[in-house]
Amino acid sequence: MHILSGKAIMEQIVAGRLCVYRRPAPQVQLYTLGDWRQEINRFHRAQQLAILELNTLYHRALNQVGEGVASIFLIHGMLLEDHDYVETVRGLINGQGVTAEYAVQMAEISFSAAFSAMDSPYMQARSADIRDISQRVLRALMGGRQTLLMDEPAILVSEDFLPSEVMDFDQRRLLGLITRKGSLDSHTAMLVRAYHIPAIVEVDLIPKWEGHLAVMDGYTGNIYVDPGPEQLNQLRELYQANGRPKGSALIHA
Repeated sequence: MHILSGKAIMEQIVAGRLCVYRRPAPQVQLYTLGDWRQEINRFHRAQQLAILELNTLYHRALNQVGEGVASIFLIHGMLLEDHDYVETVRGLINGQGVTAEYAVQMAEISFSAAFSAMDSPYMQARSADIRDISQRVLRALMGGRQTLLMDEPAILVSEDFLPSEVMDFDQRRLLGLITRKGSLDSHTAMLVRAYHIPAIVEVDLIPKWEGHLAVMDGYTGNIYVDPGPEQLNQLRELYQANGRPKGSALIHA
């Protein structure tokens, strides 16, 4: 058995198979073959489509978990209209003759790095928001859709999860989330709490453990990979003795 430690977002206990989530990486063309004005128009059309999608997410979250959490997607809409962000994209297209897709990617890298370098943990967490809105614009430009299908119940593992991805996961099959990075101050963490999704961040979990059984202990922040039957029983008794939820997935593992 391997024991890993992280920071728990929710005080919940679950057991399940680990599944590595691999976010698709779009392949974009660098230079445009057309007029730069057409590329700027393409960007603005994609920007407006992304804002409409965010408005849909806002109303969905508003109905499900309330205004406080739903406002995340209003903030994303404002970020997409931020003057500096928009002018960075436009400047790259106009000044370097690049495609709208490439300009959005470069803006994502630049702004995300700037937020990550800030001293405040809250501002550092905004890096994920920039990545989220940029990926949404890229999908609008390239005609793709975000598909997060799960064949069976699993604990998803990734470097990090973006706020809109939390909304798109099939929560009937999603047992929990584990990330190597992540933050307790992120908008993703806010959504996880609102939807009561077990999650632990800052965990050094390696991809070779994909498919292995793991137990997430949201009370201690520990993750137990490949626990044996005796170890599962010991954990179960420990959880019950300390008032842990008796209907958790661990009890039935």
